Order: sequence, then structure tokens, then C-alpha cells
Amino acid sequence: MIGSIVLFSCTKNSVTNAPYSTYGIATDQGLLKFIYASAYTANSTVRLKINGETVSSAITSRSPFPGGGFNTPGSNFPLYLSVPQGNDTVTVSIVKAGTSIDSIVLYSTIINIPDNSPYTLHITDTLINSTTNKTTSILVKNLINDVDSGFCRYHFVNLIPNVSTPNAAVDLYLNNVKILSNIAYKQVSDTFSLRTGINAPGVVDTASPPTPTWAIRPAGAADTTKAIASYASTNTMTNGRVYTIFSMGYEGAVGTRLPYVSFTLDKNQ
Repeated sequence: MIGSIVLFSCTKNSVTNAPYSTYGIATDQGLLKFIYASAYTANSTVRLKINGETVSSAITSRSPFPGGGFNTPGSNFPLYLSVPQGNDTVTVSIVKAGTSIDSIVLYSTIINIPDNSPYTLHITDTLINSTTNKTTSILVKNLINDVDSGFCRYHFVNLIPNVSTPNAAVDLYLNNVKILSNIAYKQVSDTFSLRTGINAPGVVDTASPPTPTWAIRPAGAADTTKAIASYASTNTMTNGRVYTIFSMGYEGAVGTRLPYVSFTLDKNQ
């Protein structure tokens, strides 16, 4: 059933690694979550549809659905929707108040879910006017097999369209150590693993290690350059977890279009 939600963890810090069939997922179903990263000035609430059926609650920009994350609205559970494999039509719309009728369709696309692996559809940029729509999306397969103890695994998706570099590329930093270089707009990095705790990059004082602090800068900028966006949280380096890091918003913007570096939880430990 399209609207069913697969709950990978009963608590915030635990999850089994049982096969998907354990959770009642049919072999002809796929797993999908959304990152709604379209930063409109009004930041209206929207709903997501799959094949014409509403599957989400009302959400706003920077929201993962149904799964949560860090530096995002909503929960922080690694959740996915169960969806039909093959071609699925995804629609993002503003709903007319007090009804289930679409008032404005902001974006519609057809995606292909080829198997029962977990995928994330990242939706970015905005409708400009009635004839120009820059909204676009990227479908990313999430690698959620076990992670070695003492490590976390990540990949990074750059969703900021207007960075003042060729291809709007950015560099990703952790504790002021460059982790990734020259990730273009709409580019997805390879997966990478990092040590946690006192062995994490940039940790010097092992007696009092710093809170993991992530930042993005324009590609090639010095590490002393002001970050486009940053975020500090111990939740971003919990042993054994699998994360997607994503940047969104607009460089130099304020208010609802402010740039962010945020995390979704693809698998708990």
C-alpha cells in the first residue's frame, strides 16, 4: 500500500538489521523517502502525492518525509514509504485550504524505483512564475548495509543552485577539515565513512573533543572563508549510523531561503 510507512526503529537509538520482508514489504514494492528542499519565500505547506494519492502530511521546506533528520523539521527516525516498483508519478502541490484539492502544482515528475532498496528523492529549487519552473529532483539510492563499529557512513548532496562558483560547487568540512571537494549543484558524492569520537577528523583535544561541526564553503575557498552554512551536533556522528548530508537554500539569502547544511537518517545503528 502506497501510504504505508516502514518504521525501521522503535526507539530513537535502536534498530534491527532484519531483511525487509520482516517488516511486511512485498518483493514488488520499493522504499522511498523525500527531501523537500525547495526554499520558497512564503514557505507554504505542501503535500506529496504518488500516482495521484496523497502520501504525506502538510510539510514545509527542509523536511524529510516520512523519515526525519537533524537540522530539519520533524522526527529523526529512519523512515521510508512503501511504493510500487517501476515508474511512479510524484507531485508536490499546495492544497486549497479546507479541501484535498490541489491549488497550485509546484512540481511533478516520473521516477523509476527498480528494486526494494531504499531511495531518497531530493527536490530542489522553485517555481518562478506560471511559465518558468526551475524545480528539479535527484533520485539517490541509499546504501544501508552494516557499518563497522567506530564509524559512520555518509554521502553528500548539494542542493544550492546559486553558489558563485563554476557549477555552483561547494566543499564540505568537518571540524574545519575538508572532507569533500568541488561537489557541483545536484551532484551526489560517493559514500564515505568517518571515525567517530576522539578519532573523528579535526579532533585535537581528546580529553574534551569538540561538538562535530559541519560547514560548506564555495569550492576552492580557503578554510578561513566564512561558511555558506554550518551545523554543529553530536547527533551527526553516532556510531554505526548511515546519513545523507544535504545543503539547500540559496547562498546569501535570509529568512525562509537561508542556506542550510542538514542531515537525514538513512539507517539507525
